[in-house]
Amino acid sequence: MQIDDNIMRLRDNVIHHRRWLHRYPQTGFKEELARDYIISFLKSLQFDEVHIMAGTGVKAVIYGKGGGRTLAFRADMDGLAVTEKTGLEYASELKGYMHACGHDGHMAILLGFAQWLSENKSDLTHNVVLLFQPSEETAGGALPMIQEGALNDPDVDYIFGYHIMPEIPQGKIGLKAGPLMASTSEFTIELRGVSAHGAMPHKGVDAIVAASHFIVQLQSVLTRRIDPFQQALVTIGRLQAGDARNILAASARMEGILRTFDDKASMAVKNHITELLKGMEISQAISWVFQELVYYPPVVNHEELTEKLQAIIPQSMQQTVKPMMIAEDFSYYQQQIPGVFLYLGSRNEERGYTWPLHSDRFQFDEDIMLTGIQLYKEILLHI
Repeated sequence: MQIDDNIMRLRDNVIHHRRWLHRYPQTGFKEELARDYIISFLKSLQFDEVHIMAGTGVKAVIYGKGGGRTLAFRADMDGLAVTEKTGLEYASELKGYMHACGHDGHMAILLGFAQWLSENKSDLTHNVVLLFQPSEETAGGALPMIQEGALNDPDVDYIFGYHIMPEIPQGKIGLKAGPLMASTSEFTIELRGVSAHGAMPHKGVDAIVAASHFIVQLQSVLTRRIDPFQQALVTIGRLQAGDARNILAASARMEGILRTFDDKASMAVKNHITELLKGMEISQAISWVFQELVYYPPVVNHEELTEKLQAIIPQSMQQTVKPMMIAEDFSYYQQQIPGVFLYLGSRNEERGYTWPLHSDRFQFDEDIMLTGIQLYKEILLHI
């Protein structure tokens, strides 16, 4: 897919957007600097509507001549609590925070696309909605955006989004129909026992022993209670318990994640976890609290819409991908309307752009953003 001259002409502006946004990363629902920058730029263009949503999100609408569809394009906005070590001259100026997941690139792509739309407004047949969404990394900004009307007025027919992906070579677009990314459930479990001196354990209830039993038994939920053909994983990544070496822990706190590609499987695992905890209440004499903090459904690309994209993207650029256990709240949009989420390849071994997402050295060739804009233009013209 060749980059048109009118897209190539946007290069300097797009790079400027990306580098400004890269300097000022803020985490979920705190992206005021990015929001204000985006609004200022959009108001310099010929957009018909620009609204703030979900506190720090932005919805921009440009209307076509009439009779066409309404297409939405989404970019996430939030950075991460990561201390940058790229050594870039435009590295983060906010200590302890970094755009380590490419969201600065996602926003810059959408701003470049916005400029192209504005310059070609008289030729547009479709309505276009641009969604700059906060808090993809934490509590999830997609659902609040939807609840505040992101997909309505005008009613959106299709939605598209990217993620810059260092597992895919630069110049390639990763796509597949059906399940692409897993659902995620982020949860905490509190176990409450009874403290006692370590020399008199019979007088207490040891929360550490109970937590240890739970973590071991948890694996049997996946191997014995879930269909082997259903992909699912549970990870307990953090365990906090105890105050002293010679005192039985009165409580234990576990933090974990659950990933599946099916909402029913996710619910089944959560039900089995609570059954396991109820059994331990009897066998271990502990009390417990299970709390789900974040839930994103699986990202499932619309079959027919994906086929249309496969007809638009040159075969030489397409890279078929397998489902990944990473998660994305783009899935909430797909629960409302047909949508396709794409991977924009960024792996470039010659330039050393191989660091994974969330790495403190994550970086990409800024020219991939022009590929992103060009593909959005092709989608708009040919869907």
